[in-house]
Amino acid sequence: MDVSQETVDKVQRFAEKRQRAEEFYENQQISPATLQAYNRKLDDTLRELQDQVRRQEDDLRKLREVNSFDLSKMGTDTWSRVAQVRRAKRAYDSLLKSEAEFPASGSPLPSLLALEETSHLVKDTKVSVSMTAEKLSATRQRLKAEEANLRDAQSIRDGLQRRIQTTGSEKATKEKKTASQLARELAEQQQEKQDELDRATEEMKMTLYTFVDESLASMLAAEALGGPTVGDAAEVSDETLKLGYTNHGKPKKPKNPEAANPEAENLDPIQRRIDEILPRQRNDQPSNRREAAALEMRNLLDALLEAGSSYIEVPRESAASRFLVRAKVAQFHPRDARRLRLIDFGRSLDD
Repeated sequence: MDVSQETVDKVQRFAEKRQRAEEFYENQQISPATLQAYNRKLDDTLRELQDQVRRQEDDLRKLREVNSFDLSKMGTDTWSRVAQVRRAKRAYDSLLKSEAEFPASGSPLPSLLALEETSHLVKDTKVSVSMTAEKLSATRQRLKAEEANLRDAQSIRDGLQRRIQTTGSEKATKEKKTASQLARELAEQQQEKQDELDRATEEMKMTLYTFVDESLASMLAAEALGGPTVGDAAEVSDETLKLGYTNHGKPKKPKNPEAANPEAENLDPIQRRIDEILPRQRNDQPSNRREAAALEMRNLLDALLEAGSSYIEVPRESAASRFLVRAKVAQFHPRDARRLRLIDFGRSLDD
């Protein structure tokens, strides 16, 4: 809806004048005499309107009685029909020439009519304002969406232009090189990708082994000793693993600290402290059950990774193999529980 600035200015001036008028009349103290005089004017105006309505109804009734005729019963006489039309025309001409009856100068009727019309205009304006506000909000939302689409389109255009430039420069460079140079560059790129893949694989293996040594090994050793399943106990100490578990899966309690470690009496205090900080290992063998569980898990992971999607032979079902199966990392052979392999996660992608 297009609205000119002149119309907007007129509406604003009218609103300001109306506001000033309301403030003026609110500040004015209406006396009882003034109120009674205004009510008398309203009563007089109402009586005048009623009298005028009665007069016009009487005149209309008289005209209908005098000039009552049925056009369908006039017959086919042309002159009689023309005479009736002329009389009707003279009656309408006399009505047009007659002066219209307006209310007196002091009548409140014009003010009441103006107030009613103004009230209708105000209501229509409020409805129009609310509709315009809704349209404005929707238009702003659409503008934001269009601006976002424009930014995306510009980004796509810039990316395509850069890609076209890069492709053009690469094509020009390839056209200048021989087949042997292109083959050597391709081989170097493939070797770099393979080296990067090998480095990432080695870093991932080291991270996995660190997790096994620091968190998983103690839980695997506890499950192998008949203790809680991996994940049920977050931390299991070496002392608990050394003592073992009961038939009900509860940690055993030491009966006598000295009896639990009879060699501790014959050890030098300094040597004992060194053994606590740096546990002794002979011939690269694990010094406790946690390290044995970590070594078993490492060996099993190495064997599975080297085998790829093929099965490997496991000498026995261990806590490590059960954990890998529960974690859906590996799976047993459907007909032979001594054979284990990794789950091929990328098979669907390769297909």
